[in-house]
Amino acid sequence: MNLPDSVMFRWAEKFGFEKPLKFDRKDFTSQTQDGRGAPGPKMGKKTSKKENKPSNPFFSDISPTDSAADGDDKDEEKGIWEWFENKIFYILHGKEPFYATMRNNFYPRFVKAPFVLKHKDKFIGSDRKDFFTTSERSTVVYRLLQQAPYHKEGNREFFGVDELVANGSYKAAYPLHDGPYETESPAMPTNHRQLLRFYWASFKRWNKYQPLNLIRMYFGEKVAMYFAWTGFYTQSLFIPAIVGIIVFGYGQLRMGEDWVSKDICTSNTKYLMCPQCEAVDCPAYYISDICNIAQSATSVNNISTLLFCVFMSVWVAYFLESWKRKQALLGHIWGVLNLDQSDEQVRPTYTQSCDSWKYNPRTRRHEAYMTKGKRYPRFMTTFVLILIILACVLIFAIAVIVYDLAVYLALFDLPSLKKYARWFSSVSAGVMSLTLIIIMSKYYAKFAVYMTEWENYKTQLEYENNLTIRRYVFEVFNFYSSLVYIGFFKGKFNGYPGNHPLVFGVKMEDCPPGGCISELATQMAIILAGKQFIFTFSQFVIPIIFSNKGSCWNRCRTKVEEGEGAGSKKKLNKTPWERDYVLAETRDVFAEYLEMVIQYGFVTIFVAAFPLAPLLALVNNLLETRLDAFKFVAQLRRPTGLKCKDIGIWYNILSAVGKIAIVCNAGIIAFSSDFLPMMLYAFENADRYKAMGIDERLYGYVNFSLAYASPQMTGLNITCRYWAYRDRDGKHNFFFWKLFSVQLLFIIFFEHIVFGIVKLVDVVIPDIPGSVELKIDIDEAIAKLVLDDDESEAKVDASTMTTDLGQVSAG
Repeated sequence: MNLPDSVMFRWAEKFGFEKPLKFDRKDFTSQTQDGRGAPGPKMGKKTSKKENKPSNPFFSDISPTDSAADGDDKDEEKGIWEWFENKIFYILHGKEPFYATMRNNFYPRFVKAPFVLKHKDKFIGSDRKDFFTTSERSTVVYRLLQQAPYHKEGNREFFGVDELVANGSYKAAYPLHDGPYETESPAMPTNHRQLLRFYWASFKRWNKYQPLNLIRMYFGEKVAMYFAWTGFYTQSLFIPAIVGIIVFGYGQLRMGEDWVSKDICTSNTKYLMCPQCEAVDCPAYYISDICNIAQSATSVNNISTLLFCVFMSVWVAYFLESWKRKQALLGHIWGVLNLDQSDEQVRPTYTQSCDSWKYNPRTRRHEAYMTKGKRYPRFMTTFVLILIILACVLIFAIAVIVYDLAVYLALFDLPSLKKYARWFSSVSAGVMSLTLIIIMSKYYAKFAVYMTEWENYKTQLEYENNLTIRRYVFEVFNFYSSLVYIGFFKGKFNGYPGNHPLVFGVKMEDCPPGGCISELATQMAIILAGKQFIFTFSQFVIPIIFSNKGSCWNRCRTKVEEGEGAGSKKKLNKTPWERDYVLAETRDVFAEYLEMVIQYGFVTIFVAAFPLAPLLALVNNLLETRLDAFKFVAQLRRPTGLKCKDIGIWYNILSAVGKIAIVCNAGIIAFSSDFLPMMLYAFENADRYKAMGIDERLYGYVNFSLAYASPQMTGLNITCRYWAYRDRDGKHNFFFWKLFSVQLLFIIFFEHIVFGIVKLVDVVIPDIPGSVELKIDIDEAIAKLVLDDDESEAKVDASTMTTDLGQVSAG
């Protein structure tokens, strides 16, 4: 569908599309600084014929007519950080002109202001065909088609192209791509799509600058904002990844060198441990049999883990504050900082399922609405279904726990595998947990969509926000339930020999020496790495082979059925909308956001157990960004160019995850590792061991942390030991209660200190950079001077816009 320019101008004014004025921001600031009187606009001197013409057809909205020229900043004072960024940029990109042009022209040179039709001659390039981007044109066409009525029954009026697609009148409705994405000569692209394919949607460009302005011009602000956030998040992971490698390497160097693991490995037959199960034929074992487990635990039980948790908590705060600043900058550059998202279109499924109608004075139409008596029962139904689904998640988590214990007991009875029983059981349980997570994630997604559709929200924004929360809650339970059990509950309620609580007739599993943190790290590594690999394979490889209408499988089948020559001839004769129709149906960036936010939880909430999580996330994101780019450019139909000023509700979720991560990391250190018990033991016995001439602070810690189980308790003829701070009667000793108090105090102290640092970061770093605020003020002042006149502004109402529907011509 095409729009006449007259229609486009009126809707651009209604939507408040910001366009460049014929006034340079630098001239305003220079006049103000030089004190040359009032900084009024001098229209004749600001643009030339050369400036009013785009220097490159692919940079019409970001060309030097609208952006800073390459040499504009040469005279400005450069900071150390900006100098460092320039050096890194040059190392990565060299002298490639495309990336240099995109970076130098990123910030607009000319002032932007909301388009005003009666002042269109004051906007640069208003007489050009490319004055509006293709994404902006698709936005206006989509809004016109959404408001077009197609059926009327009395006072009931049905309208919108989405309703026609939903009821089967049309197969699809979508904007067209700018031609094919393949190009014979990469140096001579013929459209924006080819430009994006070569310079952005390619694995060879994994380390290159993302052309955000070009992405925004082609796909719209909503898609561009996602890629901006993903790129910023990936860039921010570099420092945590480096620090995580250092922490992990330090732990590996210390593995087996500490006193506790040495005492366990050299104890031989000194400590006879109680049987792992309650069966009569379940044998006792010596603690030296699990030497390798004790050594792996000490790689995490050290001071570097504590410092890394503090660092990551501060990093989360800095990342979120920095993104708010980046988001404000992008909103100002793209002209969406003051975007009003309250004017949302009614969803077609909402209209179709409503049986009540009322007059809306704002739109001057009778619109459908759902009564409370019909809506509340739907809310109650979805609430019950959510509880059932969450119960299913817990059942699957318990199944993995029982499986882990069964595998461990089976392997522990084999002398050749006794030393590796814990490792094998953890790995196999992790693989099983990952399998269940991936399978159930597909069903949870369908349930979430079904329940959100059933609740039937009126606008797309309400629908997306509720679907986001519901999907995220399901995925949190799905991905994190087994990790939460290992980190906070495993081994905490196991009783003592002769008095073990049983689950399905099986004794609850204990934590190995050093706590459950090593097992938590194993499970997390398997789930995080496996999830990233499987999701990438399913989202990229499978659609290429099978899923798309234009996939390899369908193309091969077409060639076999129609013959090679006929198939090629038919392909050449296809219209643009037929070529795009065979692509996969376009979708929102919801799934991409969800995947990244789940990963963000792994990186922040459980980073105490696995310091390499930021590194895995970084490597995945470097590839994922280009995979998603290729998917949008080559595999999906072009989405409607929707506008947005931020990442929406996802920021609130990221902020909540950051706060939860602080408490969870403190809890993991306190309850899942032996860091605090060792510190308390060393503090209490330091003076006594010093008087005895013993330099090792943890001397005797292994013997102290093993309780005695008498033959009366176990039913055996021997006295054995087990991991607990209990007396010979099985009651908690005084050290246990002191330790419990220290653990609670540590969590409170840790989270207060870190929350204080986070709040300080929030206060010190403003949400909008001072330079951006200054430019916003300057732009508003200039726009007011340029566009202000004594005439009353004409109001554009819905009745005027409805006449535009007849001017939409078929392309």
